[in-house]
Amino acid sequence: KKDPKIVVFNLHHLLIRPRHQNQNPTILESESNKPPTTMPEETNTPPPSKPTTTTPLILAPGAQKIDAGTIAQPFRTEIRAQIAKLKSQSIDPPLLVGLLANSDPAAKKYAEWTGRACTADGIRYELREIGDPIDVEAALREANDDPRVHGIIVYYPIFGQVESFSGESQDDYLRDTVSHKCDVEGLCHQYRSNLYRNVRYVDYPSNTKKCVLPCTALSVVKILESIEKCYDKSKPTGRHMEGKTVTIINRSEIVGRPLAAMLANDGADVYSIDIDSIYLFRGGRLHKCEGETPETCVRKSSIVVTGVPTKSYRLPSAWIQENTTVVNVASFKNVDESEILQIPGVTYVPMVGKVTVAMLERNLMRLFYNFHHPDRQYEDRYKAALEEVQKPAPWYGNPVQVYTAFAATAILAMMLTRSK
Repeated sequence: KKDPKIVVFNLHHLLIRPRHQNQNPTILESESNKPPTTMPEETNTPPPSKPTTTTPLILAPGAQKIDAGTIAQPFRTEIRAQIAKLKSQSIDPPLLVGLLANSDPAAKKYAEWTGRACTADGIRYELREIGDPIDVEAALREANDDPRVHGIIVYYPIFGQVESFSGESQDDYLRDTVSHKCDVEGLCHQYRSNLYRNVRYVDYPSNTKKCVLPCTALSVVKILESIEKCYDKSKPTGRHMEGKTVTIINRSEIVGRPLAAMLANDGADVYSIDIDSIYLFRGGRLHKCEGETPETCVRKSSIVVTGVPTKSYRLPSAWIQENTTVVNVASFKNVDESEILQIPGVTYVPMVGKVTVAMLERNLMRLFYNFHHPDRQYEDRYKAALEEVQKPAPWYGNPVQVYTAFAATAILAMMLTRSK
């Protein structure tokens, strides 16, 4: 998902020769060299005159390339089971509304992925295209107030860095306008604030409603959790990544900043690299790094996440150490795939989109059970009524107290009159 706040970290663009040679390579067909997929309307096009050849991709010992779809599938299977259970109880599946008000290719592609995934998994999805961006806020508030709507996603960018009366960016203002009861992206102020304070529930002190987390950042966390060398689930909550060093080349509010906070909340030391600064997220605190460079950060990291939204950027492969996990969250490939897969033990995840969509659906289901499920709504109404009954009545709400006050006032007035 492309966002205008993601800044480009303009490292020098180097073409590094492969550092490692492998005497017993594993051969994998390079996806970049496959013939282009034929579109349905082109099925009658004659084949090219020259045969298409593929170039084998050499993998170093222990190196692997992970398909995000395999990680997303269990989550989607669980969601389908939840939808089937709702239908068996004669409850309509949740309704997700998407608001699209731009022609950005990445936003349109994300909207298409969302619609296809929701349809496949039994979730109701409605895309509302808005011709004039100035009308987005009204459409957003209408969706917030619609009891039929259980989740809302706004496809950014809309205004980019255009300022608003209420903040630095109009897009930021829109993110905070989404109701926390419908925010499937977890980007409104309440969820962001809870994330940065490591507050994991929205209904303290009951703690029955878990917070929603930003879905793109959450997708990276779920990918890392699936990789044994990244997460140690034998440790207590909050320490699963203790002893790990992570570098994230991106500090946007969509991906980089929340991801850094989430990994730091799990015990990691996280270097956050932006165009003009490097910060270290550690133990719930942010530290300005003096003397560190992108190269020194990457070289000491066992996990590297790249999110630079430009086609020309390449992370130098020479910086990647053996046994490092590299995750690309940008819409462009920020690394040279053929080079890093020749580094022993490297785990490479080229795309996170499928997991992001799965996390979007997962967030929708969490919102539905937190706020919109008929049983939850009944429970919330009951609690509200009980709290109202248990509130101490004001003195003027009790007839006896009203009578006592009136009588005391009358007696005091008579005494004052007689004394005169």
